[in-house]
Amino acid sequence: MSQDPQDPRRAALDALSRGWLDPAALWEAARRFERSGGDISAAELLAGLLPPDRVAALCDPTTRTLVDEPEADPGDAPAADDPGEPPSGGVPVTSLGPSSSRAIAAGPAVTPPERDALREDPYTALPVRRLVDVAGLAGLTPEEGGGEEAAPLLGGAIGGPRYVVGEELGRGGEGKVMLAIDRDIGRRVAVKLLRQGARADRTLVRRFVEEARITGQLEHPSVIPIYDLGVLPDGQPFYTMRVVRRRSLRDVLTNPDLRKEWPLSRLCTMLAQVCRAMSYAHARGVVHRDLKPENVLLGGYGEVYVADWGIAKLMGETEIDPTPSVADLTMRAGTQLGSILGTPGYMPPEQALGEWEQLDHRADLFALGVVLYEVLTLRRPFEGTSALDVITKTVRGEVRSPRLVWPGCPLVLEDLALKMLQKRKEDRPASAEEVAHELEGYLEGARERARRKEEAKALVEEARDPVGRYKRLGAEKNRLAAEARALLRDVKGWEPVERKQGGWALEDRARAAEAEAARALAEAIEMYSQALGHDPDCAPARSALADLYWASAEQASAERREPLRQFYESLVRDYDDGRYAARLSADARLSVRTSPPGARAVAYRYAERGRLLVPGEELRLGETPVTEARLTPGSWLVVLRAPGKRDTRVPVLCRRGEHAVAEVNLYTDAEIGAESLYVPGGTCIIGGDPEAFDALPRQEVTVPDFALMRFPVTFGGYLEFVAALWARDPALAQKRMPRLDTTDGELVEREADGRWRVRDILVEGEGRRWCTREQLVDVPVYGIDWFDAVAYAAWRGGRDDVPWRLPTEAEREKAARGADGRPYPWGEGFDPTFCKMRESRAGVPQPEIVGAFPIDESPYGVRDLAGGARDWMADIHRALSARDALRPPEPGPADARDAAGMRYMRGGNWTSIPIWCRAASRTNDFAMARLNSTSVRLARSLFAKE
Repeated sequence: MSQDPQDPRRAALDALSRGWLDPAALWEAARRFERSGGDISAAELLAGLLPPDRVAALCDPTTRTLVDEPEADPGDAPAADDPGEPPSGGVPVTSLGPSSSRAIAAGPAVTPPERDALREDPYTALPVRRLVDVAGLAGLTPEEGGGEEAAPLLGGAIGGPRYVVGEELGRGGEGKVMLAIDRDIGRRVAVKLLRQGARADRTLVRRFVEEARITGQLEHPSVIPIYDLGVLPDGQPFYTMRVVRRRSLRDVLTNPDLRKEWPLSRLCTMLAQVCRAMSYAHARGVVHRDLKPENVLLGGYGEVYVADWGIAKLMGETEIDPTPSVADLTMRAGTQLGSILGTPGYMPPEQALGEWEQLDHRADLFALGVVLYEVLTLRRPFEGTSALDVITKTVRGEVRSPRLVWPGCPLVLEDLALKMLQKRKEDRPASAEEVAHELEGYLEGARERARRKEEAKALVEEARDPVGRYKRLGAEKNRLAAEARALLRDVKGWEPVERKQGGWALEDRARAAEAEAARALAEAIEMYSQALGHDPDCAPARSALADLYWASAEQASAERREPLRQFYESLVRDYDDGRYAARLSADARLSVRTSPPGARAVAYRYAERGRLLVPGEELRLGETPVTEARLTPGSWLVVLRAPGKRDTRVPVLCRRGEHAVAEVNLYTDAEIGAESLYVPGGTCIIGGDPEAFDALPRQEVTVPDFALMRFPVTFGGYLEFVAALWARDPALAQKRMPRLDTTDGELVEREADGRWRVRDILVEGEGRRWCTREQLVDVPVYGIDWFDAVAYAAWRGGRDDVPWRLPTEAEREKAARGADGRPYPWGEGFDPTFCKMRESRAGVPQPEIVGAFPIDESPYGVRDLAGGARDWMADIHRALSARDALRPPEPGPADARDAAGMRYMRGGNWTSIPIWCRAASRTNDFAMARLNSTSVRLARSLFAKE
């Protein structure tokens, strides 16, 4: 080579030796030289690459350059403490050419055909030769001008090969990375080489050099810096870079112990660094195209590196090796070379389909989305049994929500991952910088909190649908159940199944609606709970849950399921926003007004003792009117005493935070009647007992003042009616005679002296222990039909000059349950000894006298409402009024048994099982039926015109 400083080649090398030119600028100088065909001055070659003063210095013949320094003796050996000592186990490898031209000079000559190739394709061929080599730069052989003159151009003080190679650091499909010592500088470096035989693959060589060139241009803390680029004496390229001997992100994701050291916050910080590196690369027109956990290296001091730029691409330049279509490929694991460029499962659809002209920086964002998905779930979004299967799912498949894989996935990160994994690149984030910003927003917490609030709000809105369905289905269930009861009301058990099918179908639909309502309620509660999981302070969700739990507590209270009520009320306290606090903690208020006023009021709170609700300690309220007395919530019995008036018992249900008002009329003994008890009018609970038979739907009804006989009518009382009829009309008396529809026939008989007596067949054998022959007249009358009961009430009313009648269902249930809706007249619990039913005595069930079981008493003092004998009712609640029930004439003896339709009965009897003893249970039969279990009990309205 000419020693003339005007020689452009020498000037370029001189600038490189001074450190004025970096590899990228030298590359540009080489391209200028090739395009000019060698006809270019040093000043023209370096114009724009160096400041004018440096260009002038290089062209000044008086300036001494570094390339004039003599080369050290090649035979010199490094000192023992030379930092260039090879690593343990390493040996000097002279075939690994140093970066100086002394190694290039020992290499094979560049033949004229190769020189022609350099000029034809300088972009590809020039990097294969050392860019710092004059012969490579000029495209000349040593014989054509370089010769041995090239040896001392970049000589140093250390003789021999520059790099001494040690252990292997890693190996890939197309090359390997070795640890080496750079003896010129005295540091450890990683040397990347192509595999044996790869030099013959022109495409691989071109990609290898392109990787070094692109990586070398990316001067970023998260890109492994390239130190040197050169060729071996056999012409094989290599480049050196920083040694990063730590782990990859793949190691962290697959090693449970390592994962413990990398919580999600640390992983997100790491990914933000990767995004910053990619943002830098994208700004310089570089697309990585093979981002995956294996290519993210993690240093021991917080360093994060994006590695393996082997298939990176400079945007706007022609693809080195256009890829065939997916259908023509035979896929293998890992990065695909010679087929699809990239790694199946990480590359976006446009890259998997080989649409290179569509590829831009958003391809890397897709791959980063896959990496983020793996960080969140430890699974890839696109998995399959083969590479082709994975690619197919990438192009066509749907991405499963990360929260379905990991329920604890932060919403912000889920949204970000799904956005990065969009099929259309236009739908992905705009830049890697935007992704880094989102990750940092999550780490700051504010964005995640905002996103969680949005998700909570969306869930609250979504829950409106199941809440609406829950309410609609509850109403539908009640409607269907009522229709089923109405349809089956007049159907007897012995009738054909065909007559029952319609009612059964309605019952089935009611049960289905109830089950669906329960599912809707559970769905709504789940949505509200999820909303609170995202935003514990979400007021609408807390309020809605408090409402649902309060309604459930009220339902449990109505069903008298005390533990369940307490459970739901505890949940109300957990979610209450203050609306229910007063009800949950406040006392109840009670006002009592009487007519006339001035009655002394004493209150007793019911408490359960031995399965009975009994009045507790006396609380004096003073004289009426009593205004807003503070009471503990619960069921109370208020006793009113006034001169000249009968003591009045008023059961009151005092609910928390509510104001109960009792308006009570006071009556004399004469107005009420000696055999009757006063039931003050007011609101009461009827129905709604799930354990009762054919109970009415739960409802609160208002019942006016009425009086009800303490006991059912006895045989003795009914025989007075028969005797009176016999004296006037024996045929009519015979018609009203108590008798059964069975072979037992008549239950009473007329003696020779004209007196009527009860036949001994009512009680026999062991039953005489509880009911003697003399006591048969005190047994509740039975064997009478509904018309007999109505006739008796009319006769008794005429005799007493009192408008007696049969009680209505609501009156009968109020008299039994008081104000609190208790299931039995005495309270919550049941025992056969509490009332007269089939298991009350040992032996065969037989009737007993009225009042034999004192526990069977209601809050008003009415007796034998749960056992003894059933009572015919005047009406069918909300289906047939008492007035309408009396309109049709009584059928004649020749009419069919069902001619008058059905009527209802209330109460248990001496043959009942426990379910019939519940106050809400109802039974029905033909109005003309004469049964051994049904009697009559009289009622009368007070203040009513009859």
